[in-house]
Amino acid sequence: MAQKMIAVYGAREGSGKTVVARELAGAFCLRGKKTLLVDMVLGEGRLSRALGLSPEPNLGQWLQQINKRLKEGQPYFRLRFSPEEVASYVQHHYTGLDVLATSPVDFPGQAAAMVEVVVTHLRKLPHEVIIFDTRSGVREYILRILSMADVVLLVEDGYHYHLQHVAGVLERLRENGVKTEHFQLLYNRMPSVVDEPPGEAALDLGLPLAGVLPEHPELRQMRGEAGFLSRDLVDQFTRAMDELVDRLEKS
Repeated sequence: MAQKMIAVYGAREGSGKTVVARELAGAFCLRGKKTLLVDMVLGEGRLSRALGLSPEPNLGQWLQQINKRLKEGQPYFRLRFSPEEVASYVQHHYTGLDVLATSPVDFPGQAAAMVEVVVTHLRKLPHEVIIFDTRSGVREYILRILSMADVVLLVEDGYHYHLQHVAGVLERLRENGVKTEHFQLLYNRMPSVVDEPPGEAALDLGLPLAGVLPEHPELRQMRGEAGFLSRDLVDQFTRAMDELVDRLEKS
């Protein structure tokens, strides 16, 4: 398959997007795809810790080098980093997954051009799949990632009031020049009998439905709804994730 860049995005904090990004990257990796997981939640990302990796090397060290060159007067679109330089910031998980850990600091007002440099260089890597865990909300550097990705998975749990918020965020994104033809809605919770069916919700939002994931047991534990990781819940999630990967590979 040709390289596929997938941005996992949530219209609000707490949507479960980080768990989805991590599990999606792992699922592609298990299929033998050379996969890179990128934590683009600048200043607040937690993926490296969740995966048991070191805080360094990380994206922040690369961004500092980019910032240094920008301050020297070099335009961002002319910055060049060798594959070896880029690889020096990437960590390797024991599963075979490659991870670009988050920057421990944010770069307010500067991040957009710097992130464009990063994404442009990641395009040149030999990875078949690159997955971004992005910050929720609307910020300029997030707009760049969403515009440059091949697919954006918009993660939401399906509650009606959350879907209303998603509609508002989509409108703001479009007002800021982000085209949403490559966006897909991904439920990360099975709908109840009182929830709008996922297909209808996607239609209302003007997006195709990527799939419906049972809520990951880790999220249930965080809310205190499950005292242990049920094998059945894990199996359901794994099957649904495999179906999502199948669809993404074919798209």
